[in-house]
Amino acid sequence: MAMVEESVPFLSFNAACSPQIDAFLESNDCTGNAEQDPALDSKWVLWEQLGLSAQRDSSQYSQATQKVATLDTIKAFWRYWNHMPQPSLLLEGKKFLRIKDDGRLVVDALMLFKDGIRPEWEDAVNSKGGHFTYQLKASLGGGLIDEIWNNTVLCLIGGSVANADLVTGVRLVDKLAHKRTPHVRIEVWFSNMSATEKIDQLQQSLERCMLMRLDGVERPTVWGKSERTSHAPQK
Repeated sequence: MAMVEESVPFLSFNAACSPQIDAFLESNDCTGNAEQDPALDSKWVLWEQLGLSAQRDSSQYSQATQKVATLDTIKAFWRYWNHMPQPSLLLEGKKFLRIKDDGRLVVDALMLFKDGIRPEWEDAVNSKGGHFTYQLKASLGGGLIDEIWNNTVLCLIGGSVANADLVTGVRLVDKLAHKRTPHVRIEVWFSNMSATEKIDQLQQSLERCMLMRLDGVERPTVWGKSERTSHAPQK
């Protein structure tokens, strides 16, 4: 799908993708009051999933999943988010890296989950829930992928989706090395798979938010069929 150049910048914090973003936000009074620091509705924890071998089990996954920071106010969130790598950097051939004393490790996924919930299916809160999956093909371009990712995170931490209490977290997964369909994957996790009506409402509200441009116009859907996966053990 060919992307049409737009006058409205993408919500991307990669200057190469959206050089006019700062001017747009200032001119539209989107910068807020710098003196205030409201608490977020929920406390959130930023996690990284370090690179894993193909043959992995749940214990390896748990060890590779590491906490980065706890975010409880708007300023605390932006203090970290302004320095977090954007998905568009992956499309430039770069990798998210964690520098440790014993070397550099590739970060396969960035994750933001409510405090007290680990980003694992086996977590007590996640185990009865599931997640939505959205595959964003590299051909969409970095600016649009950044915007969808930032929209998703901002809507979730701001509680701007229906039934936000069901949301447990969100993951950004680098799948650009996939041979057939290189993509970036976004997963939004929720706590109760059986609450079908509420989950339907959550998904509809979430997708409207993900597709919203900075001027308030909703984009057409840019991913293929979204998937809904249960975390319950397979029988």
